[in-house]
Amino acid sequence: MDVNIVLFDDFETLDAFGPAEVFGKLPEHFHLRYLSVSGDVINSTQGGKVWTDFLIPEEIEGILLVPGGKGARRLLWKDERTLNLIKKAAENADYCLMIENGSALLAQTGMLYRRKIADFPMDANWNRMFTAGIERVENARVVIDGKFYSCSSSMAGIDTALWVAADILDISAAEKAAGQMGYSWNENADEDIYC
Repeated sequence: MDVNIVLFDDFETLDAFGPAEVFGKLPEHFHLRYLSVSGDVINSTQGGKVWTDFLIPEEIEGILLVPGGKGARRLLWKDERTLNLIKKAAENADYCLMIENGSALLAQTGMLYRRKIADFPMDANWNRMFTAGIERVENARVVIDGKFYSCSSSMAGIDTALWVAADILDISAAEKAAGQMGYSWNENADEDIYC
């Protein structure tokens, strides 16, 4: 199954590469693809550079992963084209993972209206503007609502990917990936042990 990781300048590195590490530990089941609107080199907030392919929504199958970061705020205000492409890609995906404020990007498209998402740090004005009509679940690391998986923090993105792997494959596959990473997986999605 393809794991389509949508990147934009100033994405949060761990938001993308924490989950990528999980899926990368199960290469017989998952194939990683790094995509962007420009199909060019994309820079993370921490200075990582990633060569990407073009995001073509009609070609999206499997998993769509939307990281957060400072760049997500810029997209919310100034990039309607990218938001429309992300929306179309999310419509075609079987599973959508939204890491931290990556949820705000899909919320802005209207796809999350009347759905639940994991609460994430965002000031009150941004919260009112971009998540109206959406139930933000406080103190949850991971929230699953249909095909939409959201999480509260960058570290919880790893848990989110493990839950997707467990749902697609089985719990033992997720535990295998966590073990190979040396990651202590908190299987209780409602308990945020990092608060």
